[in-house]
Amino acid sequence: MSLTIQQIITDAKRLAGRLKERDSVANFLLSETHAINKKIDAMKQFQEEVEQLNEVANQKPHSQLIANIQKENRHLREIQQENRELKLALEDYQSTLEHIMTKYREHTQDEIYKSRIDFKGVQDQRYQYIIQQQAEKIQEMAAIMEKAAILDEDRDFKLEEVIARLKTENQGLRSLLKISQNINLNTEDKNIQTENL
Repeated sequence: MSLTIQQIITDAKRLAGRLKERDSVANFLLSETHAINKKIDAMKQFQEEVEQLNEVANQKPHSQLIANIQKENRHLREIQQENRELKLALEDYQSTLEHIMTKYREHTQDEIYKSRIDFKGVQDQRYQYIIQQQAEKIQEMAAIMEKAAILDEDRDFKLEEVIARLKTENQGLRSLLKISQNINLNTEDKNIQTENL
């Protein structure tokens, strides 16, 4: 009898080991099935998207899509040319403004140098009149300099506006170019798909 109980215990241990092995195999098979189900779902979703794209592509003839793409490309080239012309105009404007400011500074320095007077001899009535005239000239020059500073600030503001506008145009051009490239790629994919059919 003790032999039979011992055999039963060893058989039970062996069965428990087999159950553990089968349990791990079952877990592995479950994880594999989940992975395969996910792949199947992804393939179904891809198939649905391809069918939607084919429906959209079939609604418009390919020649019309190509004509639209070419039209957009021409429009992009025109915008890029305009962008280049605006940049050149901006550079011209900046160099002209720098030249004007340099001349203005030279002129004001000359005027300041010419308007210097000998303050030691300014005790006489005559010199008082000269001082008053010089003060008026200095006030006029100060007003001119203030106007020039305002113009300089306006120029900087306008330059910033032009640069901001060019940046937004550039971003718009880039997005249009991406859209055009995506349309080209989609058209090529559709052509390949229709050729495969």
